[in-house]
Amino acid sequence: MNKALFIVILLLLSFSFSEGKENKRIIRIALYDSISPSVNLIEKACHYGWIADKNYEMEVERIGYKEVMEGLSSYDVLVIGASGRQYFHGLNPKWRENVKKFIANGGGYVGICGGANIMSKGYEKPRHPLDFIITKSALGIVDAYINDDQCGEWQYLWKEGVADEPPRGNIPIKNEIVANHPIFAGMKERYITYGGGPGLYGMKNAKGLAVYTEEPMDVAPLHYWIWLGKWIPYKKIRTDIKGYYSCAEAKYGKGKVIIFGGHPEIPPSFNASIVEYFGLSIYNIPRFVYAWKGGEQKNYSYNWWILRRSIAYVCNLPLPPAEELYVELGINGNQIEAYAENAEKVEFYVDGELYFIDSEPPFKFNFDLQGKHVIKAIAYSSNAYAWDEKEVENDI
Repeated sequence: MNKALFIVILLLLSFSFSEGKENKRIIRIALYDSISPSVNLIEKACHYGWIADKNYEMEVERIGYKEVMEGLSSYDVLVIGASGRQYFHGLNPKWRENVKKFIANGGGYVGICGGANIMSKGYEKPRHPLDFIITKSALGIVDAYINDDQCGEWQYLWKEGVADEPPRGNIPIKNEIVANHPIFAGMKERYITYGGGPGLYGMKNAKGLAVYTEEPMDVAPLHYWIWLGKWIPYKKIRTDIKGYYSCAEAKYGKGKVIIFGGHPEIPPSFNASIVEYFGLSIYNIPRFVYAWKGGEQKNYSYNWWILRRSIAYVCNLPLPPAEELYVELGINGNQIEAYAENAEKVEFYVDGELYFIDSEPPFKFNFDLQGKHVIKAIAYSSNAYAWDEKEVENDI
């Protein structure tokens, strides 16, 4: 190769690389922090990017009361998942006003379970103390009342036990997609994990996108228990959200809102069964709790594409592909492994430098560098990628 041709090729490669960097659009996600373990899954789902007319990449920052009170103008979208703290934070008028202002000015919003309740009108007829708090703090941007009884649906949260595998209840409830909406990519139904979230009703301006077609108490029956010389179930917990909306969309000023009663971030487990036992709830309260045991757990990213497309949709961006994609790093001695779902290849980086590429599962490489290092794995499909990052220390 002559010298002139070599210089031209270098210039072209340099131009392409610079153009790619300049053509990246970062989606700034404000994720409301929570003690619920599902917030970790939301964050993992957002370690993601895709290629459309340009490179779109999600960037997550956990926030709380302080950041909302200071204003959210530096973010593109606010995501509130299975959290209860926003009910109490929302009692402050300035907190509510700042969230409303963010959305009205064009910010996006995605709410899951508790994050759906805070966007609603609250309870039409509140009965329990928490009902009144939720109704007082609710923003009413989605003009729906919530069917979410403390003695019924909420028990699928309050009675959820601490479990090692899987980490959540993972109860699948069938949802019928009743609107031809792009976040569902033409699907007519989808099983989404249920964990005590609301059924939505009474909407006039907001648009219902999906409805529950199963009753949680039928799919996964729970009971109240009493001590009579031994623990016995004395009353079945009843739910009545079948036929209510499980997902809705609303517009507020220049902004868009998508809310879910179920949990697209938590992979459902099929053909499992309820086991009730005395133990600790996920909030470390000793009581009779439940686990959803056995069966087949779907990929972690089973419904993450719905969440990712929802975030892109409320940000008015091209939607990512409707596909499962996920990667998680593991360490086995001196071997770095990447569990990847539906990946064509995995790139491994050490301290920011490309170290190894593997195009065949299982994706792994031998790690023989001493000291502390930051390992990053990026899993690729045809036009999207997901990543995981960990700090490791090798003493050998």
